[in-house]
Amino acid sequence: MSVGNLVAPPRAWRRTLLLLTLLLPAVVARAATFPNLYVVTVQPDPAAPDQRAAATEAALAGLLVRVTGNRYAALDPQLQPLIHSARDYYNSYGTDRQGRWPVTFNAQRVETALAQLNIPVWGAERPLTLIWVAVDDGAGGRAELPANDLPSDLTPALTELLTMIRSELVAVADERGLPIVFPLVDAEDLRAATFTDVWGGFDDRVLPASARYRADAVLIGRVRPGLLGYEVEWLLLKDGQRRTLEGTAVRDGLDAVADTYASELSVVGGATTTRIRVLDVATPADYGRVMGYLEKVSALQAVDVESLERGTLSLRVAARGDARVLERVLALGGVLRPDASGSGNSLVFRMASVGTR
Repeated sequence: MSVGNLVAPPRAWRRTLLLLTLLLPAVVARAATFPNLYVVTVQPDPAAPDQRAAATEAALAGLLVRVTGNRYAALDPQLQPLIHSARDYYNSYGTDRQGRWPVTFNAQRVETALAQLNIPVWGAERPLTLIWVAVDDGAGGRAELPANDLPSDLTPALTELLTMIRSELVAVADERGLPIVFPLVDAEDLRAATFTDVWGGFDDRVLPASARYRADAVLIGRVRPGLLGYEVEWLLLKDGQRRTLEGTAVRDGLDAVADTYASELSVVGGATTTRIRVLDVATPADYGRVMGYLEKVSALQAVDVESLERGTLSLRVAARGDARVLERVLALGGVLRPDASGSGNSLVFRMASVGTR
């Protein structure tokens, strides 16, 4: 991505702006990004005549699920020629300690191919989802799923169940390309929201308890015995709304969440020009924070700075997708907050406080 020059900045800022530009990685707040989006790890098939070709095709099929947001992308007839020519799109592959093959793909080549097919692309900037899970094993055991070690006083059956749920959620998050975090379920969490609060989906208790994790959305799961094993009820709290999600399997909640995010954030086609104004850019550090953040947003192909006057930074950007999708993407990083004064192909943001999302 290219970044244009600032037009006529205040003289006292010129040397400082240059220094900040060189130091941007040190001052930029991290966006909610999925790490290594274009690296997919697969298990090689020992029975395949050409193991490398089979592994590369399987990895690209998995990658297309991530970057299109379509859980059935690998079955899409339109994408079959792309999958069968997977060797044209990978950069490297290797072997990890478990004998699996991490395959790294070329993002630009894959996204260009999808654009030529007019298929949406979901960039690396994605909402961070906090997952609370309350489990009742039906035999008197009840517990919340923590981020770290399980409590030592749980029954072996409940420990096994919680371990299975966490493993499956982590695997699905990797498959769909979702940044996730689990609560610590430490003393602070337990004071803020009890098992009963999580089980009942009481957002007036769960949301304040979730604030410390600075997530974009909160997913609540309630696990209990069903007719054919354990069933899960999923509730999504996002943007001031609560939504009961369809499905009763462990993976259903994250699949529904990924489908929702992809519909909101995926873009189709080439770049269009959008004008952006950022208010409250009061110091050189503010300028560095904004420009460093924009430099890392995958949806932006170019950023030209037009002016900085009286705390308002005016920009012209080339971005994939329309202005509304771009607004949602830029709001994910905790640097910019949308301002209602924007309209049409002009977006207005205010700087968010450091440390907020």
